[in-house]
Amino acid sequence: MKLKHISTKFIFAFVGILTAVFAVLMAVLYIGFRVTMNNYIREDCYSLQGELDGAVTEVVNESAYLYGRLVSTANVTLLNEIADSSLPDERREESFAELCARTGADGEYFNDLALIAGDSYFSIGGGDVPSSADLEYLSSNRNRMLFLESSGGSIIMGIYSSGGVADFSGYFLFYMDEARINQMCNPANAGEGYSFLMRSDGYIVSHVDSSLVGRVVVYSDLYNPAAAPEYKTAVLDGVRSIIVTGRTELLNTRYGFDSVLVSVLDYEYYFGDMDMMILIVSMVCLAALAAATVTAVVRARKLSRPLVLLSGKISSANQLAPAPPSVLSEGDELTQLERTYDKMMNRIFNLVEKSKEDMLLQRKLELESLYMQINPHFLYNTLDAISWMARIKKQPEIDRLVMNLAKFFRLFLHGGDKFVTVADEVEMVKSYLEIDAIRFPGRVSVHDEVEEEASHEYILKLILQPIIENCIKYAFASKNGNIYIRARTEDEDIILEVEDDGEGFDVPDDVLEIRPSMEGGYGLKNVNERIRLQYGDGYGLTVSSKKGEGTLVIVRLKKLPPESI
Repeated sequence: MKLKHISTKFIFAFVGILTAVFAVLMAVLYIGFRVTMNNYIREDCYSLQGELDGAVTEVVNESAYLYGRLVSTANVTLLNEIADSSLPDERREESFAELCARTGADGEYFNDLALIAGDSYFSIGGGDVPSSADLEYLSSNRNRMLFLESSGGSIIMGIYSSGGVADFSGYFLFYMDEARINQMCNPANAGEGYSFLMRSDGYIVSHVDSSLVGRVVVYSDLYNPAAAPEYKTAVLDGVRSIIVTGRTELLNTRYGFDSVLVSVLDYEYYFGDMDMMILIVSMVCLAALAAATVTAVVRARKLSRPLVLLSGKISSANQLAPAPPSVLSEGDELTQLERTYDKMMNRIFNLVEKSKEDMLLQRKLELESLYMQINPHFLYNTLDAISWMARIKKQPEIDRLVMNLAKFFRLFLHGGDKFVTVADEVEMVKSYLEIDAIRFPGRVSVHDEVEEEASHEYILKLILQPIIENCIKYAFASKNGNIYIRARTEDEDIILEVEDDGEGFDVPDDVLEIRPSMEGGYGLKNVNERIRLQYGDGYGLTVSSKKGEGTLVIVRLKKLPPESI
């Protein structure tokens, strides 16, 4: 659908934005509520599990306390009698009964108490004898309290006692009331849901469903002891539930167990009210969206009215001819304003281009003015005087240094000319290197290969010297080496090369970009910019280098017609 009027477009835009904001707001509210509620339930469950951990530990403590009383020094005689297979069974059973009476096994926590000494089994309530695998498990972990398999409504805890009291060794078995443990795991204020205890191997020690006690994890995809602590939402037996798995830190730390508590909570009990609250908030936001839409329609109609007037004012301010009625009838009000604005911007761009050309011209003039900042006659006279003084004082090195410097400046200034021949440029570089050789003898050997045709071509002055200066400064900072200067022609171009076998470097991408300098000077960047200003795009420097092998700088210049020199 093509919308002609700007007010209609504004209405669609406003409604779209408001709808998007509403969607984002609802997403933020939903996610925020859910994340906050999840964090609250998670922390609440872990806190509750910590309390349950303490309660279960107290029950296990009763077993530990009872064991301590059983193997105390006061009971050494009874323990030895129980372990003495030469005594009649009646006598040994009487000793076991007396031992139990002395220690006071609490019926609140224990369904039975048993002792296995040698091949004999003694029990108060006649509980089931653990399997040989359980007994072997206890033997391999002597003097350590361990969970065994549950049996007959009891959770069997056992310990193999050896070497603690006289020569007695045997298995103490404590048949804790599983219902008592289950009650500890599910207090009355635990909310909608239940908790149960299991070992790290998935064996269920205690559960509200007694048929599951003694079985390995029924839902292995939901209860993962290795992942504890873990919080997740899943469907269990067709009911959406919150499942929290946490370690019994106190119990595990105190007795070396590896047990976990699993809490299964009713999702609706915790999140039902929140979903209703989100629904109410959604209805309120929808009402606000409807009110905002009506407001947007009214404001959009008012907003479009000034646009035509604004377009006319821009046209008048820029002395632009008004558009014909046929043009004004095309498109909406904003399109008409855009056309008027484009005309104004075209004028501004033309002015900017002219300003840019003026700035480039000014920069060329500033670069050329650098050559005029030295008084050549004063400089020559001064250098000549220093040379005569050096000869009088018989200082040939100073005389040679000054003469090379004078030669360098004569070629550099060259009567104020902007261009010199390639031969003069190379000669000026040699004078500069002669001066450097006096300061640092033997550091650099210079080799020049200038084609005859290229030597007479005119080029922009002071191109090679900054490149040579960089070579000496960086390529041979810690070693001696060679510099090769080459010049040749290539069609309508002049190619200059400066190569060294110095240290080399990793060439950065911005090696030829102009940056403000605190110390002034030309350098590679300024040389490249001078070439571009004089010869245009496509001309300038190319730098390649490799660490340990040296650097190559290629200068591409354009042959100059005689009339431009």
